[in-house]
Amino acid sequence: MKAHRTVNHLGLLYWRSRSQAKVLAPKLSMNALPVNNLISVWKRLRSQEITCEEAIQMLVDKRGSLHIDLLDEDVNYRFFHHFEDRKSLPPVIPLLLWHGYFYLGSPRQLSSEEIKILSNRTLTGIKNIIVSSESYLLWFLRQNLPEPSNIAPPIVNPLTGVNEEAHLDEISDIYLSQALDQTHRINALISVALQHRASDIHLEPTELGLRVRYRIDGILRTTRILPPEVSRKTIVALKVMSNMNIGESRRPQDGRISQHYVTADNLDLDLDMRVSSFPCVGGEKVVIRLLPRNKMMATRIENIGFNERSQKIYRSWLDQPQGLIIVTGPTGSGKTSTLYATLQFLAKDQVNIITMEDPIEYNLTNITQGQVQEVGGLTFATGLKAILRQDPDIIMVGEIRDLETAEITIRAALTGHLVLSTMHTNDALSSISRLKDLGLHPNLIMESLLGVVAQRLVRKNCSFCSESYVPTKAEMDFLKITAKDIKYQDWRKGKGCEHCFGSGYLGREAVFEVLNITPKLRKIISGDNQDELIDYLAEQNYESFAYSVREKVSTGVTTLEEALRVIPRQMFTR
Repeated sequence: MKAHRTVNHLGLLYWRSRSQAKVLAPKLSMNALPVNNLISVWKRLRSQEITCEEAIQMLVDKRGSLHIDLLDEDVNYRFFHHFEDRKSLPPVIPLLLWHGYFYLGSPRQLSSEEIKILSNRTLTGIKNIIVSSESYLLWFLRQNLPEPSNIAPPIVNPLTGVNEEAHLDEISDIYLSQALDQTHRINALISVALQHRASDIHLEPTELGLRVRYRIDGILRTTRILPPEVSRKTIVALKVMSNMNIGESRRPQDGRISQHYVTADNLDLDLDMRVSSFPCVGGEKVVIRLLPRNKMMATRIENIGFNERSQKIYRSWLDQPQGLIIVTGPTGSGKTSTLYATLQFLAKDQVNIITMEDPIEYNLTNITQGQVQEVGGLTFATGLKAILRQDPDIIMVGEIRDLETAEITIRAALTGHLVLSTMHTNDALSSISRLKDLGLHPNLIMESLLGVVAQRLVRKNCSFCSESYVPTKAEMDFLKITAKDIKYQDWRKGKGCEHCFGSGYLGREAVFEVLNITPKLRKIISGDNQDELIDYLAEQNYESFAYSVREKVSTGVTTLEEALRVIPRQMFTR
């Protein structure tokens, strides 16, 4: 059966056959895709795994084709933060920073004057590496850079005729105004969400119509309000797509959409969407959680936010043949990403990994995943009992909610299994108190527990518009940093630009609290002496939230204001 690729006037790609027509995402969605899913060449060069000549050969082949996946974001930032006006730059791609030289890829030979200007601004030597024009344009699109003054014509999506730099609202208006029907309208909303790194789409009935909001970097942003005449039709179409009962609007429902998206440049994206409806005044509110599998597959332990010390502690737990590891934090704090990155790290051919989840957010390879089905009697507890009869080596329990689940989890951790689970507590120490409150004996907890990770997600300073600033005395006092310890050039704050929607933040990173259960700590916690516990943690330079925030703020990753948005102030005063 022959299939044909076609494009309609909305700019959405289709893969058509006689039996079906499958909606695919437009090229605009490529900016939301992870591209750096490998260890960067620069990191390999710094660890002396390869030479500089080998690094260049790995990045650029003889035809000038650039391997974008192997570039390093830090090199990109280090080069561009010297230039406030990108439009004055020649067409260049930062490839490497090595021994006082920036190696820059360019589709043309840079002039001696250009090299001199670049060298003076970066205080380095400049070496010019020729890359193909196609490679430069592809990199240019993925970076979403302001258009250089010497590059013409402007970068326009060939499918839609939309300038890639158009504002979120403008792109939404263009897509939605050309939608042929409700399905097209929904796919247009998803396409814009993917382009702008949204994690969720909120569709909320109001008197004026259906309000559309995107959660970008943890913050909801209203894009537009769909007219009342299409509001209910859009919700119904979405319920059909996610296999919900369209005749039932008086109770909440959950659905799921799995779709394979392909962009115009053959970049694939497997997208899972969890859809939830909720009856409310004016109709039903629907929230779509966007779950790109590609992004999760690229998530590794080393790039989720651990510092060197806390990552070393965490990995030491994973080397143990048995024991319990708990990841805790509120909803939306990144616990699932941490656990899935951990499972992928542990997934080897010689081990049997089984999970019990509610819900399964991503399908992982080489791992057996189970889904809680409360209606059918499959709870965390009953599922965990069944897992123990499946000869597991490593078990992941989605959440410890009750005493029965906690008891089976502890028993599994004490009988030769490495067990990972989550809880909803404010910090790491509270998880131990919560297990005691459930009714577990303190000795059992301490005997099985390897460690606890508490986490939050903070927005990162925008790499395009952030600049150095002098911290206030109040900030230094709050973080307990003295003036002599401050490197003022490292403190950064975004001033707001088109890339970060004027917020000053672009992307998110986890802030961790890592509680390592040592033999002495087991004894102290079992004795329930709070003063002795606090003194011991202070002596050990406990990896607390306060410590982690102090490090990320003072190195320019984020700001104190952003950290206090997600972490209670009392966490800094203990």
